[in-house]
Amino acid sequence: MSEGKDKKDIRNVVTTGPPVAGLVSPSRENLIEPKTKEKEEKFGYDRCTHCGYCRHVCKVYNTSWSETDYAGGRNRIIKALDRKDIKFDNEEIIPSVFRCMLCGNCKVVCPVGIDTLEVFQNFRKTVVKKGAMPKKLIGLRKSILDNNNPFLEQHTDRFNWCEGSEEGKLAYERAKEELAKIDNTLAAGDIEARKQKIHKVGYFVGCTSSYRNKELVNATSSVLGKLGIEFVVFPEERCCGSVLFRTGLEDDALELVKHNYNMIRESGVSEVVFSCSGCFSTFTLEYTKFAGGNLGFDLLHLTQYALKIVKEKNLKIRYTKRTKEDPLLITYHDPCHLGRYCGVYEEPRELLRMIEGIKLFEMKHNRDMSWCCGAGGGVKALYGDIAGEIGRDRINETRTCMVRIREDRLKEALETNAEALVSSCVFCKNNLFQVANEDNSLIKVIDISQLLDDCEFYQ
Repeated sequence: MSEGKDKKDIRNVVTTGPPVAGLVSPSRENLIEPKTKEKEEKFGYDRCTHCGYCRHVCKVYNTSWSETDYAGGRNRIIKALDRKDIKFDNEEIIPSVFRCMLCGNCKVVCPVGIDTLEVFQNFRKTVVKKGAMPKKLIGLRKSILDNNNPFLEQHTDRFNWCEGSEEGKLAYERAKEELAKIDNTLAAGDIEARKQKIHKVGYFVGCTSSYRNKELVNATSSVLGKLGIEFVVFPEERCCGSVLFRTGLEDDALELVKHNYNMIRESGVSEVVFSCSGCFSTFTLEYTKFAGGNLGFDLLHLTQYALKIVKEKNLKIRYTKRTKEDPLLITYHDPCHLGRYCGVYEEPRELLRMIEGIKLFEMKHNRDMSWCCGAGGGVKALYGDIAGEIGRDRINETRTCMVRIREDRLKEALETNAEALVSSCVFCKNNLFQVANEDNSLIKVIDISQLLDDCEFYQ
């Protein structure tokens, strides 16, 4: 379905009940104006009318068929706890709280405008403060606080990837030189010299690319180099805190926010580029809130930044592995953190359509109605591989549920007859790549940075 008149007509018709095939969100003009005297993020759940929109679009519910797995059911639990109709049980509450992927699709279609993301993240904070927390989350939290990453890796190894990336190594050396200059100017009290911005652009790498997906940080560094950007990394970079924010551990994340925010401000860069959609959304939402709405530097996802530079320099892009006559057929998967969290839908598509040797096909569920890959909200980390560790049927069902979600998304990609499924989120790439590999699928799953790295930029 196109974004044209037909889709607009459906949006205007669909105002209550399940959306047509789950393909489009309702027209915002037709939504009921929320009426509440309290802050929406705290009491928004009380406006839930149990209309069925969220039941239809929730991928977890549509595979588990459990009433506790979709927004309406979770809202009923919160209401019942709030009214003391049910007792709070530390063990029983965990699955209904932490199986949510926080993908935000229920927020998009809610006809009374409940910000379900705020409601459920606040619910997680409340639950954690009462002592209910998955065992695996305890380990993740400890690793982030002790090692500044969730992978139990040494913080000193964070930039080992630079040894395999010429552009990355140069960016690290520039950063160290710049830090030395900053220290010297501060020691000398030369305020004017300190204000000079030698390097405009900083690249915030993130934990997953630094430790697990070095091919993506290498590709991103290479692409920035091809665009002629003399960028720096941040040698003192720590975890952005996304995992903590999404799993109810916001208080633990604040120290990371303070450190990274001050680190970037002191570096003097004016633009920060991200290849990780999770880091990008955390800076866009939580860091911006922390800074009172003004960070002092601009945030751009790689897709936005590459498009910006290509337009500024009037560059052309050519995919070197195929030709205009024999293009690579691709489909694009919208990451929740880039799309529904930050509203970045068109820039990646505009960039992809500019590439000679590439032809883009859309999946049925795209943009704000895109299906989640299944890895969001801490679900992949907390439930992805624990079927053998916890004997309860409910957890085993959840593991099956997550696999089916990934398979559904992959099947939809296959329906486009595309040769490659392209995303712009390391977690989406990993989760979808895993199921494609398990199923011996012919479709390739790649990150957009890898696709761009196989391109030539020229005038």
